Amino acid sequence: YKVNPPLRTERDVHALREALADGTIDIVATDHAPHPHEDKDCEWAAAAMGMVGLETALSVVQETMVATGLLDWVGVADRMSAAPARIGRATGHGRPVSAGEPANLTLVDTEYRGQVDPAGFASRSRNTPYEGRELPGRVTHTWLRGKATLVDGKLT
Repeated sequence: YKVNPPLRTERDVHALREALADGTIDIVATDHAPHPHEDKDCEWAAAAMGMVGLETALSVVQETMVATGLLDWVGVADRMSAAPARIGRATGHGRPVSAGEPANLTLVDTEYRGQVDPAGFASRSRNTPYEGRELPGRVTHTWLRGKATLVDGKLT
């Protein structure tokens, strides 16, 4: 997969995971970069940089960070919600769940395991290195300012 920055060595990957776990790295970001098939299925030099990342990010974090004991779910919520909102100054996002707070929530089925099928992505792009791979967890519901935006895995 042609991505920028390029995919790194196993040693680099281990160091990045440790840095995410100990807080040296603040957030998980996907740089979700969907491209039409024809922009990726061509000569290497002409191919667009990027891949679909948003729809598999939480599952990959669950497999590589939570299942390995490097991060707990509180840490996941921080690195994937609270810290990005704080850094991006997204007022009203990444806030605690409590009365009077905006209901910006994600419900995750952590027991789910399934194969990645890009045909089911909401994104128009399908370029993922995880196609056919079994990953844990899936987002089942989301709410934005109290309004359901995903119900039973389907956009509303």
